[in-house]
Amino acid sequence: MNYRHAYHAGNFADVFKHALLALILDYLKRKETGFRYIDTHAGIGLYDLSGEEAARTGEWADGIGRLVQENIAPDLAALLAPYLKALGPDATHLYAGSPILAQRLLRKQDRLTCCEWHDEDIRILERTMGRDHRLILRHENGYQALKGLVPPQERRGLVLIDPPFE
Repeated sequence: MNYRHAYHAGNFADVFKHALLALILDYLKRKETGFRYIDTHAGIGLYDLSGEEAARTGEWADGIGRLVQENIAPDLAALLAPYLKALGPDATHLYAGSPILAQRLLRKQDRLTCCEWHDEDIRILERTMGRDHRLILRHENGYQALKGLVPPQERRGLVLIDPPFE
């Protein structure tokens, strides 16, 4: 099976994963000292939900599409606040994947390392994330790269391993 995240971006599993990611990053920011976020399978970072891939499956409609249309109970809204704020107002058109969410949530003292093996995806990710002194992009297998990335120099961090189903 050839899995490309663009077909599944913004689906219910992404919403759950990214909401939890935002909460963990928010928790790590409680200490003033910086930390490192490592994404072993970063993808392209930002997904066009009106694009051919997302339109083919339509999975985003039952994920982020449904979430932004719901009346959310106040206690749940508080839990989702970091995630929804990081997504921004255009979430049902351009859905932010984990590297973009992390980039938007990190502080100046935090660091971000993203690995992506797919040739085209790493080029897109580089353009999407732009210049950022906190960012290191690695064009390599995330599983292999991880061995040299942990423990991080910052001594605190989070590793997200969300590989394709290949």
